[in-house]
Amino acid sequence: MSLPANAVEEAKQVFEVYDKKYEGKVDSFYIGDMLRALNLAPTQADCEKRGQTKKAGEKVVSIEEFLAIYQEFHAMPEKTWGTYEDFMEGLKLYDKDQNGQLSLGELSQVLSMMAEKLPMDQVEEVWKATGTVDDDEGMVKYDAMVKKIMAGPTN
Repeated sequence: MSLPANAVEEAKQVFEVYDKKYEGKVDSFYIGDMLRALNLAPTQADCEKRGQTKKAGEKVVSIEEFLAIYQEFHAMPEKTWGTYEDFMEGLKLYDKDQNGQLSLGELSQVLSMMAEKLPMDQVEEVWKATGTVDDDEGMVKYDAMVKKIMAGPTN
């Protein structure tokens, strides 16, 4: 199965943004970022299996190589990325009172300590992007946050 023409054009545009030296090559460190810019949600591990490096400056990828990677992710079923229900099920494990709320501090810790660890500055970006703020008791309704995350970026 090949990519639709509009998906190829969109991928080429994203690639051009990351082609800092205008040489038709992008640092492999940015494979995941480019895929996320194309509204996919791969894990770091999935990206590294397909050539993403852990540090910048180690390897480059051409547009043809990136399109092959993008096509592979594009063809994956949406279930691969996790659903609203998956996220809610995971967060309920930390909801001791089973009331749909977690403390912002605990939620921050969960996001920064899981298998796909988010640095605290990225956790803070999630709060900002989703408008997540705690109430007077330091609690947040995580349902609203998950819905905003699943809706994707809005410009």
